[in-house]
Amino acid sequence: MMRTGSSFLVRDARVLSGEAGWVEGASILVENGLITDLGGEERDAEGAVEIDAAGLWAVPGWIDLQVNDIGWLAGGLRAPGEHAERIDEVLDYQGGTGVTGCVLATLAAPLDEILAYLRGMKEVLDGGGELSGILLGGLVEGTFMNPEFHGAHNADWVLPPDPGVLDQLLSTGAVSMINIAPETTPEAIPLIAEAAGRGVVVGCGHAKPHAECVREAVAAGLAYVIHLGNGPTGTSVKVFNDGGLLEEALRNDDLVATFIVDGFHVHPQLLRDWISRKEVSRCVGVSDAGFGAGAPVGPFELCGIQGEPADDGRYLRVVRSAKERELAERTSDAGALFGAAIGMREVFENLVNLFSVELQGVHVRSHPAFSLADSVAAASLMCSANPARLLGVEGRGVLAPGARGDIALLEINGEPGSLEVKVRETLVATQASGS
Repeated sequence: MMRTGSSFLVRDARVLSGEAGWVEGASILVENGLITDLGGEERDAEGAVEIDAAGLWAVPGWIDLQVNDIGWLAGGLRAPGEHAERIDEVLDYQGGTGVTGCVLATLAAPLDEILAYLRGMKEVLDGGGELSGILLGGLVEGTFMNPEFHGAHNADWVLPPDPGVLDQLLSTGAVSMINIAPETTPEAIPLIAEAAGRGVVVGCGHAKPHAECVREAVAAGLAYVIHLGNGPTGTSVKVFNDGGLLEEALRNDDLVATFIVDGFHVHPQLLRDWISRKEVSRCVGVSDAGFGAGAPVGPFELCGIQGEPADDGRYLRVVRSAKERELAERTSDAGALFGAAIGMREVFENLVNLFSVELQGVHVRSHPAFSLADSVAAASLMCSANPARLLGVEGRGVLAPGARGDIALLEINGEPGSLEVKVRETLVATQASGS
């Protein structure tokens, strides 16, 4: 259930409150969209909607930096107004799942289709609707990737780094994040600098630069690595140029890494290794949801690429021929996945379970179990505070006085490793008109 409004009084919750950690039996007062008071005392607020949260965990609403809408985008070129109506539907769906901020991604597609979608985002951002605050802009993912590493994208629509194209994209006013593979041409790193200089958060994914090239890109403004381990991600165990993208992403403290935490894109043992190496503070969980308003029930197509859900619906994959499947039967080639079939609730739940048990790693013999409270706190950092910080949106991703009153109220049951997280209510803060 999602509730929007400018004033809430949440009572008797277990609240994750910034550096203070967990506060038991706390109240959260939200006035005119902002948290004005948080603590254990009884609160009263005239006109505020009161919510009894006894037995529930109160965490900052989740911020998903990578949400796709494959089914909609498969329809081709549409007017920005049509896109805006659809985006409102996606935001409504996302809000019901605990998400209070999301970035909508574009894939490798004709430029005019991408521009129209971005202009639709701009209409939503400027429209001032009660859900418009959930939209945090667009991620241009597919346009400037390395076409050799296209994954589920159609490489025919990947473009070389081009300042003119970048200007068209940014001039829509909707782009908050962009993927630029730094190794493709000599123009790539200057393009990273241009995008970063115009206030866009620049990522690197679907790419295979060597480590020295990655460091050049970081100096130019590269901020993060997109869905590390997937896309695919270039890697090299040799000493030449100090390794590949995977190696540099893990050891470079100036880079944030995002991970698709669906249990399929990255093996849980590797994921725990990588988070340990990067430290939780530099890691972000994303859904990379293929379908922003729910996963498909059958085959689908986008820009000439055929996709289908797995038999149990738990992941999405690129369709392969019988011959391709036969050749790969005894190899490590599992084929390309087509985004994920989950949302941020599952990402959060998977992270809580990942942290709550002792786990054998791939490169590390064993990782210790966190307490339940510490597991929830770490998952919250990766799903709320860290993405907000990477995106540069102030007052989001934390529950503290002065922050935006976006709250997910959760019920958590079960045993470590098989815990179930249910979203009982999502509170999306708005500000009264004229404020």
